[in-house]
Amino acid sequence: MSVHPESPAEARLIRQRREALVPDVSRRQAAVKTGISPSQWSDVERGHKKAGSGVVVPVRGTAETLARMARAVGVSADDLAAAGREDAARQLRAFEQGHGLRQRMAAIAGMGDLTGLRLPSDGDEELIPLIAAGLDAIEHSDLSKATKGEFTSLFVDNLIHDATRRYSELLLMLRLAGSGSQPG
Repeated sequence: MSVHPESPAEARLIRQRREALVPDVSRRQAAVKTGISPSQWSDVERGHKKAGSGVVVPVRGTAETLARMARAVGVSADDLAAAGREDAARQLRAFEQGHGLRQRMAAIAGMGDLTGLRLPSDGDEELIPLIAAGLDAIEHSDLSKATKGEFTSLFVDNLIHDATRRYSELLLMLRLAGSGSQPG
């Protein structure tokens, strides 16, 4: 007979919130919603997994996994912190901040198309935080409201101009590369 360890406070919180949702949401449905495998969701929510005949291993979700799970079932960052997972609370706050930035940027003419852009690098999202930092710098400056609006428009226009120019340069390079490889 195996002894199941008590699930961590954050796991109990996630399970309780999921079970309280109306309409009902199964573990599988919640997992699909967050992009987490159903078995991983179950393991984290139970706080353990079976690792063989009669062997039970404790499972503690990573900060990112817990934040994704919490977001899916309506657990707040403060709730995660109160459950002893400040790391997951910070991650959830970062997710929420990123979502707010995307909404804010989508509301600016010409910026909506950039909100889902991911740069090909080790960092998951680098362009959006950089643009958001520029917008924040303008917003938190001591400039008048009218001047802030002008700076925001100038900043956005420059971003669009730079992207358009880079795109045109890319098309030219592709055309030149293509003409050099064709028989003359």
